[in-house]
Amino acid sequence: MIRLMSLLMLALAVCPAYADVDHAPVANLKVGVFIEPPFVIESSKELDGISIELWEMAANKCGWKWTYEIMDLPDLLESVKTGKIDIAVAPLARTAEREKVMDFTPSYLQSGLAIASEREPIHTMLDVISHVGDRAFLQLTVSLLIITIFFGLIMWWAERKTNKDHFGGQMVHGFGSGVWWSMVTMSTVGYGDKAPRTAIGRFVALVWIFISIVLLAAFTGTIASSMTIGRMGDDMSRLSDLHNKKVGAIEQSDAQTWLEKHNIDVVPYKSVDAGLNAILSEKIEAFVSDRSPILWEVAQWDKGQEIVTEGNIHPQKIAFGLPTDSKYKEAISVAILEVLESRTWNYIRAQYGEQKGLLSDLDSDAGN
Repeated sequence: MIRLMSLLMLALAVCPAYADVDHAPVANLKVGVFIEPPFVIESSKELDGISIELWEMAANKCGWKWTYEIMDLPDLLESVKTGKIDIAVAPLARTAEREKVMDFTPSYLQSGLAIASEREPIHTMLDVISHVGDRAFLQLTVSLLIITIFFGLIMWWAERKTNKDHFGGQMVHGFGSGVWWSMVTMSTVGYGDKAPRTAIGRFVALVWIFISIVLLAAFTGTIASSMTIGRMGDDMSRLSDLHNKKVGAIEQSDAQTWLEKHNIDVVPYKSVDAGLNAILSEKIEAFVSDRSPILWEVAQWDKGQEIVTEGNIHPQKIAFGLPTDSKYKEAISVAILEVLESRTWNYIRAQYGEQKGLLSDLDSDAGN
């Protein structure tokens, strides 16, 4: 359906829009591709993916023809540098180092690197106790305690004069009784040893009962989620967490270059799939790559629940690569910008990512 809509729109706007640009039809452009779903997907019949859709829409606008050549990332980058291919259609990150040896089209997505590691499920009581130190657990516990004390204070203030048997006496004693009442009410234990008698006190009690039901459900849900889903044994959501770990990345990718600049040794792999398999076989402890391909691969696996993806540790601008001073740069850049400004681009993004939660963090970027 997306392709049909794209072709219909292309029929309305073709090369006359580029009368001042060298865009004469070319018999056959050599287009190098690197398989990395959801950007470039290889099926039994054809190539697909968000990058392929963008390229074909832009190339059709220019009246070009092309043939695809599937390559590993190192071969793809080398072929662009040497001019063996006319364009690299892949999710290439625009970096300062790459800009020195090749040109780029306008960026069509913003992304970031993520860290994948093996999930360690909770099996013992010690695993459950270890969650006491989790940030979400601590925040919820402290919030619950503060609200409980607050309602205990209100109940003591409302009942201190007319209900001295339950909330009277010294302030410390009366306030302590209010907090005790608040806690047993929240826990639904309801001993009945402390109870409001005034209209204000009973109104406060009704409000607290409804609020405490919601808070207790959230608290219980947090613990249950931790016990059923599990978490990583070691938190790996920041660059500093990767030091002294065995880390993998795609060979010659921006992830490998960036990690090595930060003095992290990298084990190179040919694909995201190979890197994630290396995690499960315990050859590496973490794999760093673009977040969307990791999530895409994990979603296809039967053992996907064994992988945890954390962080967005290094922002990237994604674009196509061109040989330096390519005569096709101006025409393809204009065509890509027109596609990015069209409604069709939103449909394409939805098809390959946003509806599945895989590209929700990526924003279109029409700038150079």
